[in-house]
Amino acid sequence: MALAQQLYEGLDVGEGGSAGLITYMRTDSTNVADIAQNEARQYISQRYGASYLPPAPPQYRTRAVGAQEAHEAIRPTSVMREPEK
Repeated sequence: MALAQQLYEGLDVGEGGSAGLITYMRTDSTNVADIAQNEARQYISQRYGASYLPPAPPQYRTRAVGAQEAHEAIRPTSVMREPEK
């Protein structure tokens, strides 16, 4: 959890200084923001081609009673920030 907290709070990523690398990590939500889904679709299309995209982003429903739905699912803050960069 300490490492996840650092990723959430922000690490020095070189150019541009410190950046949070993941969204809120204490969640069991399956919701992903539309803007994040659109960014991921754009990245996949540019990097791998449109043939790798499903017609629409997947939509998941939670089956857990009392799931922490206030936050979206844990995810990278930007798919455009690639590890090698």
